[in-house]
Amino acid sequence: MKVISLFLGLMVLAQTTLAETRVGIYYQMTVSDPSSMVAALDKFRSSAAGKKTSAQVTLSQIMANGTNPATHALSVSYASGADMDKSQAATRGSKEWAALQKTMSEVMTPVSETMFRTTEISAGSSDEITSLNPVSRFILMDVKDPAAYVAAWNKMMASRDSELPSGIFQVMSAGTAGISHGVSITANNMAEMMALMDANQGNPDWAEFLAAAEGIRTVEDDSIVVRIKSWGS
Repeated sequence: MKVISLFLGLMVLAQTTLAETRVGIYYQMTVSDPSSMVAALDKFRSSAAGKKTSAQVTLSQIMANGTNPATHALSVSYASGADMDKSQAATRGSKEWAALQKTMSEVMTPVSETMFRTTEISAGSSDEITSLNPVSRFILMDVKDPAAYVAAWNKMMASRDSELPSGIFQVMSAGTAGISHGVSITANNMAEMMALMDANQGNPDWAEFLAAAEGIRTVEDDSIVVRIKSWGS
């Protein structure tokens, strides 16, 4: 079964199509009034139009992201591309959607938009995350040899002494940014995330992974965020 999962993952990273994978958009933005944004999303999701959407939405505060000016991130994902089409069609022309967009334009300035979809490549378990405000690290990359990268990543992840969830996702559109893939890592809090980073430093397979990845991927964006609130199952 692991061999089959790895094969499917390599297919995704090689730009083939898996129609039923989760797809979404990751927005980075500067937000002047986070509480108003939360209130607007609460109001929309409880409205008649908002109840028609199947989107999973997560608003996060960005704790660290280098020179990137964004202060917050919003992830909006759907079960598939078809589900995205259906959900957007059900809400696009509603007055509730228009009200949400009006508030968003008043309290935030867009920085970037990245469309992504999930792959079959993951490690750990989401059951390990019990916090309402977990911490995540998102590493966005330009991967030149996807098959070699995922082989090195899988080998390294199999050696770690942790069940915290991590996964590779494919970037389908990122504007002018040279990004093809990303890695997500999630922990219940910053202390747990730092302990995981420290454990990596002491793992010989981590050094081997870094050496293998050096010539086949370039990191374009690296951020740590903390979840403020999520909407949807």
